[in-house]
Amino acid sequence: MKHFFGSIIFLLVVTVHVNAQSRYFRGSLTTPGGELLFFFSVDRNANGEPFKYTLENGIETIAGTCSVKGDSVVFNSPIFNSEIIAKFNADNSALDGKWYDRSRPGNYYLPFNAVFVKENVYKPGMETPVADISGRYDAKFIDGDVIDNTVGIFKQEGNKLSGTFLTTTGDYRMLNGYVSGDDFYLTAFDGSHAFLFKGKILENGALSGYFYSGQHFQSPFIAAKNEQAALPDPKSLTYLKEGYTKVSFSFPDENGNMVTLEDEQFKNKVIVIQITGSWCPNCMDETSYLSEVEEKYKGKNLAFVALAFERQTDPVLFKQNITKLKQHFGIDYLYLNAGLPKTASAALPMLNKVLGFPTTIILNSNHEVVEIYTGFNGPATGDLFLQYQKEFETLLNSLLALK
Repeated sequence: MKHFFGSIIFLLVVTVHVNAQSRYFRGSLTTPGGELLFFFSVDRNANGEPFKYTLENGIETIAGTCSVKGDSVVFNSPIFNSEIIAKFNADNSALDGKWYDRSRPGNYYLPFNAVFVKENVYKPGMETPVADISGRYDAKFIDGDVIDNTVGIFKQEGNKLSGTFLTTTGDYRMLNGYVSGDDFYLTAFDGSHAFLFKGKILENGALSGYFYSGQHFQSPFIAAKNEQAALPDPKSLTYLKEGYTKVSFSFPDENGNMVTLEDEQFKNKVIVIQITGSWCPNCMDETSYLSEVEEKYKGKNLAFVALAFERQTDPVLFKQNITKLKQHFGIDYLYLNAGLPKTASAALPMLNKVLGFPTTIILNSNHEVVEIYTGFNGPATGDLFLQYQKEFETLLNSLLALK
């Protein structure tokens, strides 16, 4: 009964704070590397129930609903199979609970805490930064004997720091945080992916730190400033094996109907094949963009199809997850249940390998492979994202003009 009244008080307290325009929370997830801080707000819908929350992830905002279930407050992800379940503490000054990622096996969670704040300040009383680390960096993530060469892009304004790391399979999305003295700190949390980067600025201007992903992965990294830092051409990494001239597949859609490229709906059409997964952060960035492209080119001789390699392939769960995703992004094109992520290369044996998610294959109207693009430069990459859009749509326009 005590917790039930605590949940009711949550609704009352949030209402007061919303009406007073002091509606921010500073959230915290406890990772093996320390506290991963993020910010969100709670607003009351016009009808009063349920409450709406807005998760701030850099310039991105993610809206969802929260409700009272028994003695707990539940924040449901609008996209991912994840949720935060929390209760107010004894004096109603903070929320304590857990963030659950239901897409992962077992009882996967991180401890969660949130307090009311008036503005999104990561750390009060920060020291003057020893350096401005804005710019591009050659960054190496070290996982045992494996070294992942990436490119860091950062923008610093006083103590505020933002940026991302580019990899051959995409980017780490919108990272935000701070520089205090010789410490740097960056996080990203979108409801499903919990990323924490922290470390030191060295005397020579290089960076040294650790990356933590949820509770399951951590890796040291080093980064040296290099304004010419670049990655291999993403159009050269994935290709057709010798002896293959086309892509083919046969997978069920969310209703269990088998779909192939020989189906009438694809006949004589330019096709965009998206190799994706709802668990993949860059895939969600690409999906957001492709949904806009699909709408822009509606009525053209163009078809989209997503080969979804999900952590849960049970037909019922697949349909639930994909329905949720389609509703969020306003997607009309097909999503096929292609298997588990680890089976992607075997499921598409004509490719040298599925190196990463997303991978995008573009076919001309004869269904010949025109381009295979590994990864995706999302909004966090700034000009690279704009460049990708321009090149992608220029290619589509040329293929449609040839028809």
